[in-house]
Amino acid sequence: MSIVNLTRKVLPQMSRLSAENRAAVNNMPEMVLARMMREGDKNIVQVGMNECKAVRILPGKINTIYTDGLASCNAVGVVMKGKDGYPITILSHYTPLSISKELQASTLEKQLQTYDYFIDKTKRPKLFFNVPGYINETGELKPCVNNIFEKIRTVMDKFFNKNYDEQTILYQGKNRPPFFSSANIFQFDTRNPNKLKMTTVGENEHFIDLNG
Repeated sequence: MSIVNLTRKVLPQMSRLSAENRAAVNNMPEMVLARMMREGDKNIVQVGMNECKAVRILPGKINTIYTDGLASCNAVGVVMKGKDGYPITILSHYTPLSISKELQASTLEKQLQTYDYFIDKTKRPKLFFNVPGYINETGELKPCVNNIFEKIRTVMDKFFNKNYDEQTILYQGKNRPPFFSSANIFQFDTRNPNKLKMTTVGENEHFIDLNG
């Protein structure tokens, strides 16, 4: 699989030496991607706060799209098949404010409208929520009250008539350790764009076969 390995097996510890701490920050996945972009890599797209971007995953073109760090924000990703067989991906990152949730849904709808002609409706799109949770009294990560789900589902139902797969991935919004990565990253295999590695907050890896 031709995908850059960004994840770390063990998080570094806070050091008394500022140089070591800077190095630890620079090795966080989102920082590595940002550096690659600064060095001229045109195959990576960054999604900042309160942004929604769509990309077509084509040979020799864009293969990675990722958000800035999430801290109580909602990230919503949609991966679809184009009529040419290549993926179309939409990724958004918005704050938890009510107006932001409205914008997140409306910008998703605009992107779907833009690409509607290219989407292969015979294939089930994949919808991903990466949203904050809280640790309950038994130490379990539970979802916060969040109406982003219904707003996004309303938009998706309009285009796909409930014919899509959905996955919710919670992340811990508070009391995170130093150098904890909080980005949401979609990387497509340059040899086979139907192979997707999604790295969510905390560097949790999810491997997805879009043909599966």
